[in-house]
Amino acid sequence: MAIASVVVATEAGAAEAVLADLARLPNTEVYGSKENEIVTVIEAESVAALTEGLQRLAGVAQVVGVYPVYAGADE
Repeated sequence: MAIASVVVATEAGAAEAVLADLARLPNTEVYGSKENEIVTVIEAESVAALTEGLQRLAGVAQVVGVYPVYAGADE
């Protein structure tokens, strides 16, 4: 199992739209937001799957940055 805590930065005024998009992503949970930053946690079966999850976050419209704060795996 792999896990990462991530800050997702959005374009100004886009946090609500991005929050709606993040709610539809698998294995991604939102823990809070403030202004243009959203705190999420991604869980995956492997580091490779976790990397794919981070790429999905970066591909969401109006996301300008994805910044891991913590990542770990017990593989």
